[in-house]
Amino acid sequence: MPKKFTSTISPAISECVPEDITFTDFYQIYLHDMEVRLKPASIASKKAIFSEKILPFFGPLPMKSITTQHVRKWQSIILKQNYSATYQQLVDFQLSAIMNYAQRYYDFANPCSKAGHIGGTKTKQLSFWTLEEYELFICQLSSDPEAFTAFEILYWTGMRQGELLALTPEDIDLKHQVIHITKAYTQIDGKDIISTPKTRKSIRDIGIPKFLLDEIQIYLRTNHIPKGSRLFDRTRHYLFKKLRKGCEASGVRQIRIHDIRHSHVSLLINAGFSALDIAERVGHESVSTTLDVYAHLFPDQQQFLIERLEALHRKIAETAKETP
Repeated sequence: MPKKFTSTISPAISECVPEDITFTDFYQIYLHDMEVRLKPASIASKKAIFSEKILPFFGPLPMKSITTQHVRKWQSIILKQNYSATYQQLVDFQLSAIMNYAQRYYDFANPCSKAGHIGGTKTKQLSFWTLEEYELFICQLSSDPEAFTAFEILYWTGMRQGELLALTPEDIDLKHQVIHITKAYTQIDGKDIISTPKTRKSIRDIGIPKFLLDEIQIYLRTNHIPKGSRLFDRTRHYLFKKLRKGCEASGVRQIRIHDIRHSHVSLLINAGFSALDIAERVGHESVSTTLDVYAHLFPDQQQFLIERLEALHRKIAETAKETP
């Protein structure tokens, strides 16, 4: 009789698995557990990576027979592909995640612990528009109220596109001049999914200038959007098409939709706002996230600090001279 590996997790998951269970079959156990813990978009991403990058190599192998050498060989295959360092790291992380799960809850050996990791967090230099570039772009959408309003919100608030596409009239607080971010939109297998935002800090209120509030009010009145309906009943593909059209018409270099968020942050940095102010506005989990991503956009803070200290010292010295 084959040996069983006992699970220490919830009874909802099979309490034991055959000793010779294959990676593919164990993946189904793992996925079943993750589906009630992760957001639909995260599960969709996980499924895509496993089906395309992990299962073809590890699928037929018994879990107990997977060694560090297997992991290293698989990593070499991934490294030979023309993937970015961040994507290599993402794929490697998914393999480590299931192996950590197998070790923690089913007492399988974890070959990833000795294999090391591939990829890295270094990303390409951020792309963003200056205010002048944005103005050239948005002028081309002035005759398209829906696209115009959508991109105005994106640029002047820095919200994520999923947050934009989940907005309803109730999220626009006209009295206090803020937009409430409480949910996010994504589309999975052709189905519209509304879920909680990316992180806990993503649930926030974004203050907006009066001109933007006026533009949103005009859009709401003109389109008669009922309560509970999305302001923009569109997908991310719609935003991409409008972005491309505006760039072609204006001659402005094309960036990604997400880069409009970077453009807003750049605008705030140039206006002198602190990393803390920016982190709270854009919904970063911590100030360190803001600094990690945008540190090179901040002006020379060390020189600014030195100048402030010099000014304080001069003030103290001058006060001391004036005192009898």
